[in-house]
Amino acid sequence: MFVYTTCSYVPVEIIYAAGLIPSRLIPPAGEETGLLPRSYCSYARACAAAKLTAPVIFTACCDGLRRCYDVRKAQGGRVFILDLPRQDDESGVGYYREELLRLAEWLEAAGGRPIPEGALREAIKIYGGIRAKLKAVAGATGMSRKFFDLLFAVLTCAPEETRQLLDSFQAGSVLSGSGQKDRRVLLAGTFLPERGILALLEESDAAAVFADFCCGERFHVQYGARDYPCGGDPWLVLARAYLGKPPCPRMTGKNERSLYIQTILERTLPAGVIYYGMKFCDHGLYEVPLWRFLCSQRQIPFLHLEGEYSGGISGQLRTRIQAFLETI
Repeated sequence: MFVYTTCSYVPVEIIYAAGLIPSRLIPPAGEETGLLPRSYCSYARACAAAKLTAPVIFTACCDGLRRCYDVRKAQGGRVFILDLPRQDDESGVGYYREELLRLAEWLEAAGGRPIPEGALREAIKIYGGIRAKLKAVAGATGMSRKFFDLLFAVLTCAPEETRQLLDSFQAGSVLSGSGQKDRRVLLAGTFLPERGILALLEESDAAAVFADFCCGERFHVQYGARDYPCGGDPWLVLARAYLGKPPCPRMTGKNERSLYIQTILERTLPAGVIYYGMKFCDHGLYEVPLWRFLCSQRQIPFLHLEGEYSGGISGQLRTRIQAFLETI
């Protein structure tokens, strides 16, 4: 049975260890519901409207997803909301561990099996291998459309199918670092990169060198060397690893997020940065000034775009991107 997740902070290892299949909820584009106002982000509206019978896990990361949880619960859906601390110190890690145990109890009630520590360690090992393979593919292909097609398949498939996809993927079919060296673009934003931007970059002989998105670089979790693949409390391992993964815009205001952005700017040395966020996404909007400031310090051209969830690239956005690429 599938269990859908709506946030990269939900440990998929726990779902798999419970005998269920974790899948990122990526609803069809254009579906909306009148139960959420138009002033809510379009991803939350699409999640509220999605016709699902499988359980869905939300996190208390934003008001949009909290209200989506309320809507689906009021409709009788099998939903769970995971409280997500912003602190990644020992108190935050300890609190999140308790939340993960609460999630495990709910999964068992939703049709899963009890989770022994051995099964959880094995799930950690499996997903560690999947993320390592995905990193290797990204290094060989770059942030191409083909790579993101593969990534979305990985996010929605069972681990067994995922490993087959990764093993069969022909990494050599897309050249690493395609595009002119002086037209290397760093993509950043909230949920996912609009693939129309990737297509336009390729058409313009530019290259996406990094993708700081929820369904992108922030999918990767690194387990502590002292804990992986065995030994230690696996619940604590997961709590520490997920709170310590590449931080999302919800962590804006903390030094970790600012330092993370500075690190990727210095590591990738982009010729320009395109920040793509969904309309009415509060976290995405209040992080834009930080990106703009850090880019201006390094004299890196910065472009902020807003669009709808899977709404495609309008003619206006296309023109703005093309004009931006002409300046770098």
